[in-house]
Amino acid sequence: MHFHHPDADPRTACAALRTSRARLRAIVAALQAQPDEVFIQDFPAVVAAVEADFRREEALLERLGDAALHPRRADYAVLLCALHRTLPQIESGDVGLGRQVADALEAVLSLPWDAGTQVAVTRRAPLPGTQPQRVPAQLH
Repeated sequence: MHFHHPDADPRTACAALRTSRARLRAIVAALQAQPDEVFIQDFPAVVAAVEADFRREEALLERLGDAALHPRRADYAVLLCALHRTLPQIESGDVGLGRQVADALEAVLSLPWDAGTQVAVTRRAPLPGTQPQRVPAQLH
């Protein structure tokens, strides 16, 4: 279901999404610079930060009526599942796995926030009675 609020500003939303991703990348970079003991200790907080930022992104995109919200949620779910599946091993001291996961997380967060969603948008028909919207590419 798509809900577009008339007061939702796509330019502000795009800026907020870019800021959110930059903040997460900075958090991951700071984690990667830590010695092993601190890395293991701080990893759960990074997972929590990713969860919180993804929730904020989803709420913002829902407010905008983003047509690609459901594929984005699926992408977020896959990423969060991977983080949670590896978290116990990392907390148990597998710093090598933790650093691999942090590297992969940084790579994913470095992608444009709408990477890979155009195919999903163009192939999916709008739900009856809705007007899904796509944030114009020039605003990214």
